[in-house]
Amino acid sequence: MIDFMNHDFDIRNIVLACFVPSGTGLSTHKNRPSHGLAIHIGGEKIYTFSDGKELTVKANDIIYLPKHSTYTVTAKGHGDCYAINFDIDESISFSPFVIKAKKHVAIAEHFHLANKIWELKKHGYMMKCKAELYNIIYVIQQEYFSEYFPKNKLEMIQSAVDYIHENYFKENISIEALSKMCNITPEYFRRIFKSFYGVSPINYINNLKITRARELLESQMYSVTDAAIISGYTDMSHFSREFKKRTEISPSEYKKSAQQ
Repeated sequence: MIDFMNHDFDIRNIVLACFVPSGTGLSTHKNRPSHGLAIHIGGEKIYTFSDGKELTVKANDIIYLPKHSTYTVTAKGHGDCYAINFDIDESISFSPFVIKAKKHVAIAEHFHLANKIWELKKHGYMMKCKAELYNIIYVIQQEYFSEYFPKNKLEMIQSAVDYIHENYFKENISIEALSKMCNITPEYFRRIFKSFYGVSPINYINNLKITRARELLESQMYSVTDAAIISGYTDMSHFSREFKKRTEISPSEYKKSAQQ
């Protein structure tokens, strides 16, 4: 779950936004063609996945269903739900999970609006549906971190996190310098950082750099070399390795594909 909660989503398109009345919908899903999020308004359902994992969903729960997953659904009692199926640009997989939403009324309203927008299909409906989905993901990510991570530990490293965002493209930031800002050891800093963000500080910094490089390349205003330098890389071979590791294609291939 933490990988999903830490992910900075780039939603490519909405496949479907719908309301699923009780007693309707498929009971067996094989190799899902897209990612899915659903909020259950009532009743209880049991999702049994091909690997044996079983998730129980009750009223006001949100379930995430991964792309390519195979599972069966067993309903217990009357229960409607709203669902949004979507694709993202990254080739990445997350494990299925269920969360109890504190702000379930607000989240359900985002699902409801996405469904109405999808049905009407007025000009810009895809963009509006994406906006509703981004709102849903934002709320559940915020709830997750406020619920499961002690606020005092986040505050302990906040100055270092702020420094990363302000300087990741300007200098090579060391863990030693970051931990010194927080008055803790590098080992303890790494442990707190990874427990909150799901990745090491170095991976977090590199993800920021590559995200910036992708945006520059997508704009078609910068060469690969310029995008690398502006994003904080001085070694082109290192930049190319990091870029391909995260996007599965080279920077030049990425720039070319962004033209299409």
